[in-house]
Amino acid sequence: MVPGLLLSVSIVSYLLLYTLRETIKLQTSLPVLDRIWSDVTTTVLLAGIVLATWERSSRKDMERFVRRLSQEQREISEKMLESVLERGSVRAMLAEKITEPVFLSIQRQIIDVPVVNRDYRLSLKIHRLAADPDFVSIKIFERYRLCNTSPESRVLDLHCMSDFNYEDRFPGHGRLTEVRLQPNRLRDRLRLDGVGSIDDKTLDETLLAEYAERLGSALEYHIPTPRVDPGDEIMIMVRRTKIQRANDVNFWRVLQATENVELDIEHDEELEVKAFQSAPWRAFSKQDHSDRTQAIWTMNHAILPHQGFDISWRVKSATPDEADAA
Repeated sequence: MVPGLLLSVSIVSYLLLYTLRETIKLQTSLPVLDRIWSDVTTTVLLAGIVLATWERSSRKDMERFVRRLSQEQREISEKMLESVLERGSVRAMLAEKITEPVFLSIQRQIIDVPVVNRDYRLSLKIHRLAADPDFVSIKIFERYRLCNTSPESRVLDLHCMSDFNYEDRFPGHGRLTEVRLQPNRLRDRLRLDGVGSIDDKTLDETLLAEYAERLGSALEYHIPTPRVDPGDEIMIMVRRTKIQRANDVNFWRVLQATENVELDIEHDEELEVKAFQSAPWRAFSKQDHSDRTQAIWTMNHAILPHQGFDISWRVKSATPDEADAA
């Protein structure tokens, strides 16, 4: 439409300039001025013709471009609408199923927490004490990926505990012995400028003491990690020991949302061990291996903060033959 209008204007301008030139020619006979007027009027006329030709040749291209742009805008609008409806549906469902105080608790403890533990492996070695068979010594090894799920780079808080149960009878058995933080090496290799590359950090008992805080009959540790990029992770490995009774139960509680659990227990042959006996974990877990001295369970579900699963062990009852032999 615009090029057509310009063609009309150029034709009118050409006629006006021609009329003006003829009028001036009556008053002057300068040849230079005559050539200038000729060039100007010719240029205006040619510009109008070119614009008109461009309008006809590019109209189809413009129409295709407009159709494609309109399609892309429509797809974007549909995706945005689907997203809004989905969020609205989730909120509507939550509003229908749970009360506002419960939702606020979920938001504070799960939605707004910027970390999640993934591929959590817990290894226990449970052996009766030779000096006192009514008690067992437990060596604990934890390994998991601590992931930054927030959109910003941040230092994460690693929380550990060790207890002093039976410390009066067995001094030095309840200890946090080592914490190892291993940044994502693949990320460090990709950072060609070297920025953010961090060596593995291992904290022994001496170094861990500066992070310890007494909390009743336990020591609580808050250890800052190296800075972790959005979507990145850091491998955590923790070793500690503790003392419990030979017939006992342990409720293993997580502090952050934890995805995928593997529990590996090595034990004395005279001990019987069980795990994931309470609801809902009994239905979600699977025992992958069991023999006289080892049992392994896996669970491919998430455990929410401050929830956990049960681990129990007891001394097997003696058979009649064993009792007679004793």
